[in-house]
Amino acid sequence: MTVTERLFDNAWFVAHAAPGVREELAADVTRTWMNWETAREDANRARAVAGVMPGRFALALSSGNAVQADYHRAKMRAEQAARCTDIVGGHAFTIRRSRSVGGAMTVEIASCTLLRRVTLTVAGRDHAWTAQLDDPQARWGNAQTVPLGPDPWESLHWACDWIVTGRR
Repeated sequence: MTVTERLFDNAWFVAHAAPGVREELAADVTRTWMNWETAREDANRARAVAGVMPGRFALALSSGNAVQADYHRAKMRAEQAARCTDIVGGHAFTIRRSRSVGGAMTVEIASCTLLRRVTLTVAGRDHAWTAQLDDPQARWGNAQTVPLGPDPWESLHWACDWIVTGRR
């Protein structure tokens, strides 16, 4: 388990999916950046009098490091929340859609917390969807293709369910 996985679990992504919450995260980034700028100015002023009071500069530098860390944590939270675009069945996903000439479509689906991914493809309207399953931890191999029906929502939900459960 990585540090990011410990900090950002599925419940966190779902809770931070609302646009209002994402705006709060962006405001937090701005606020912490402004605090960091102020801390750097304080450290520069303290450095100017460091010959007289060296402890003041050390304290200002330490405070500046803590504020800088706050800024980087806020920035990471905002980046992670923006990474997840959709909530399906209570799970956070990144879903990217692209169309090709002739009506073909590709939908790439990845969990925000799990390693499994699915690429859905369809040749055109009223054609059947195909799912390319990718599970780097699977015993049956890294990729497998599964034919699905013509319903795009049913195919999307099937793919999301497979990502979460691993069951076909």
